[in-house]
Amino acid sequence: MLRRPLRRAVVLASLAALAAAACDRGRRGPPPERFVPASARAAVVVPDTGRAAAALAALHASVSAFPGAGDLAAARGALAAQLGFDPLDPTALADAGVDPRRGAAVALVERPGGGDPGATLVVLPAGDAPKLERLLARLAKDRLGATELGTARQGGVAVVTFRRPGATAAALSYALVERTALLATDATGPAVVAAAAALAPAASLAEHAGWKTARAAVGDQAAAVAFAPAGSRLLEGLWPFKDGVALGVAAGPNRLTARLAMLLGAREPSFRALAADGSGAALAARLDPAAPLVARWDGDFAALGRKLLPMLGARDRAALQRRGLDLDRDLFSVLAPGGALALSIPPRLSLGGLTTAAFRADPLRAVEFEAVAPVRPGPDAAAAAERIARAAGVIRRGRGPADGVARVRTPSGELAWKLDLAAGRLVAAGGRPGRIDALLARLAGGGPGWKAATPAAEAALSGGLGGAVLDAPRLVASVRALPDDAFGGGPSGFVMRSLVDRIIEPAARLAAVSLRAELAPGALLVSVEVEACEGCPEAAQ
Repeated sequence: MLRRPLRRAVVLASLAALAAAACDRGRRGPPPERFVPASARAAVVVPDTGRAAAALAALHASVSAFPGAGDLAAARGALAAQLGFDPLDPTALADAGVDPRRGAAVALVERPGGGDPGATLVVLPAGDAPKLERLLARLAKDRLGATELGTARQGGVAVVTFRRPGATAAALSYALVERTALLATDATGPAVVAAAAALAPAASLAEHAGWKTARAAVGDQAAAVAFAPAGSRLLEGLWPFKDGVALGVAAGPNRLTARLAMLLGAREPSFRALAADGSGAALAARLDPAAPLVARWDGDFAALGRKLLPMLGARDRAALQRRGLDLDRDLFSVLAPGGALALSIPPRLSLGGLTTAAFRADPLRAVEFEAVAPVRPGPDAAAAAERIARAAGVIRRGRGPADGVARVRTPSGELAWKLDLAAGRLVAAGGRPGRIDALLARLAGGGPGWKAATPAAEAALSGGLGGAVLDAPRLVASVRALPDDAFGGGPSGFVMRSLVDRIIEPAARLAAVSLRAELAPGALLVSVEVEACEGCPEAAQ
């Protein structure tokens, strides 16, 4: 046990360390969102400028090696030449007067007096104010032709302005407040900058409830966060995002992660109803091992149906009614949480003749699938299966097929399904005849199933509401296995093949694209992770 003097020394040292940290934060300045008004139409916030620059530089180095990425590599050099320093180099940022330990922001704010377009406000962390001011003066001269220096006083705030010779309006305006540079580059710049400098903390984005919810949802690893609040003009007509939306992006070597947080507001209870405890990952592991795309849904299918069915078009709704089908009664309300789906490219795919009308008439021309989902106990599942069979034209004789599989022939293959009440699941497949037989064999334990190639892909298929994985090497292998006549003949076939090759070449450098949906406090969170790979066998072909 520590003696009393020693304990006192430890406590005093701890308090001194905390005080030093607090003073250091005070010297460094507030976060950038402190100067962004809560009424901003949208804002992009970089919480840590140096960390974001290093992460983007690592991603830039990875992506620059992709086929066709030469312009991207040149763009970084061109930007560095215009600015006079490399913005993706934390050391260069510090040399330019920017504090790489702090954040920055760009916001679209309401223009003084109203009207469109809004005004752009830039918030930069000032590490060395004289250096940063020299940088702004040089950019005003070199990029804007503004060489006339002046000072405008707006509401007690001194704003430095640069004007073009003979012009009455400022081309660039800035003010230094709390070790932070606030700048704007249009005629209303002095007023915009002064308003930001005088902004009360309670009226800032930092204290906005929606921003706080979105910021917590996207997580601390985001290198940059874009946010549009409820009521923003940018969200007009985008009803899913009516309560606000945020997008957080993180980057690193061979990896890009994006997290979209859709704020829910009063809709949160209806989204909470989606939550369930399905185990779709186990079923996904029994699907076609060569499938490029696998998805699972562990949420409540009935609640999902209540969200999706109102979006169904009148034409499709009428067609289902004529066949005696009700998707809520015959599908969503029958399925239990934990379904899985695999999509594959048909080996006889013909891109040349694939029109919208052809796809609606026979979807199996464009895609093959396997699906497995648990069913809720009770008689509803059997009755729904019977209605679906009648609607599909399956003729029942006696007890039906001995194997219990309903099959419908299509011009390009077979649509088949089996309701296995003993196992408590619905099994379906479409494509080449026999796909469902292979799936049933795998479900019975025969043969290998689908396996995630990366930890991120594996994580996308477990937890939360649901997820999906696009396995890029499998997709590339499927496309490259298509025969030449799949792209059509003559000049049009050559053009089609060239277009596909331009997509496949960079895709061959990817390992996986993973998506995961989950509920966070106050938000629906959708995460997407893109992973590049080194030494992919398809990339060398």
